[in-house]
Amino acid sequence: MNTAVTSLPLNATAPSLRAWFARTGTAVWRALEASGQARAQRELLAFADRCETLQPDLAKELRMAVGHASAL
Repeated sequence: MNTAVTSLPLNATAPSLRAWFARTGTAVWRALEASGQARAQRELLAFADRCETLQPDLAKELRMAVGHASAL
């Protein structure tokens, strides 16, 4: 039995593989950031709803903060 082994051109594939990992890592990071920001906004709005009756000024400020953050 004879097996031929050829080496892969690592010099040509390594940069493209690194670039793929970099793009993938960036995309994952951005998705996690967006998910975290959306969750924070939901929590702030829920907190604003809970404190509306006792602290309406705070509830208003929280809603304004969420509005400003979403505009960025």
